Amino acid sequence: MKERVVVVGGGIIGTMHALLACEAGFEVLHLERDLKPTSASVRNFGLVWVSGRDVGPELRLALRARALWGAIGGKAEIGFRPNGSLTIASNEAEMNVLYEAANMDDAHLRGFRVLTAAETRDLEPMLAGNYLGALQCTEDAAVEPPILLGGLRNYLSTFSTYSWKPGCEITDFYHDSTGNHVVDTSGKDYSTDYVAFCAGAAHGGFLSEEMSDAAVRKVRLQMAATVPMKEKLSHSLADGDSLRYYPAFKNLSIDTLPRQSGIAAERYMQLLLVQRSDGSMTIGDTHEYDEPFDHELSEAPYDHLRSVITSIFGSEAPPLGKRWDGVYSQSTSSDIYFRKEIAPGAVIVTGAGGRGNTLSPGIAEETIASWSK
Repeated sequence: MKERVVVVGGGIIGTMHALLACEAGFEVLHLERDLKPTSASVRNFGLVWVSGRDVGPELRLALRARALWGAIGGKAEIGFRPNGSLTIASNEAEMNVLYEAANMDDAHLRGFRVLTAAETRDLEPMLAGNYLGALQCTEDAAVEPPILLGGLRNYLSTFSTYSWKPGCEITDFYHDSTGNHVVDTSGKDYSTDYVAFCAGAAHGGFLSEEMSDAAVRKVRLQMAATVPMKEKLSHSLADGDSLRYYPAFKNLSIDTLPRQSGIAAERYMQLLLVQRSDGSMTIGDTHEYDEPFDHELSEAPYDHLRSVITSIFGSEAPPLGKRWDGVYSQSTSSDIYFRKEIAPGAVIVTGAGGRGNTLSPGIAEETIASWSK
């Protein structure tokens, strides 16, 4: 008889746990509170962002996850593409940091190289604006958030050992001599050998006591999508402000970067941009850390992002077609993400922050490996 796994949470981390558990030979029951996932996993860029990951264990996990993404993208319709990224330098200080990054000891693992403005335009003719150069990362990739989770579940449906149950909210958990048990709102008890609670930013409820001292916080982002464009951009983009926020660059000369503009500093902003398969461009983002979060979308960040795009493209940024926000869970300790075993074979996994999409298959692999010993 196959060992059983229950995964609670239908976002990207939960879905990767279900997928890798199936591939490892487990019988998997996958539970999701909503009829379909509506939280951070469908509100993000779909970036697999190796370039900004911290040196050491985080980069190693990101590279392993990137390899897994490539393998999964060959089996599931998720819009995976190894498109790479360009981080654009708009001033000399940013350009100097790009050269430092290209000389990091692990630069070859990230696929770093510095391009002049002319070389950047040769790669991406759309980028006809005023900038000095770019840092290319060939290891970065992208997936399509609108089809990602559905594509993974379609692949999972090919496993006779996989069951998907949306609209199922878990309200209790206990462990006894027969194993682990989760209980839903109807009182139904699901008995299992292993369970992974992957509920994202849902830190409360029946797990609130286990999460009471967790070194995690919630982060709110504002994002948008432009109207579709006929022109094609093959790379994902980041602006020079992103150098301030990614740990890969923390030991470089980021203290020499000029001050951010008022709204960018207030909202801890950077430009990230990736073109979707329909020609639209997902753009962002802001960061808010102090709860309670505002329920309104502020227009000023979008004006700032469009001005940065206009400068890089050398033409008016396309109009915005959609605006939204999202909340994710972020580790505040030195840990890459939050993992807590609450009973033998039962773990809470969350807190991957803005790297959850990137690291999700690597995080899930670590869980499955601990169950397979």
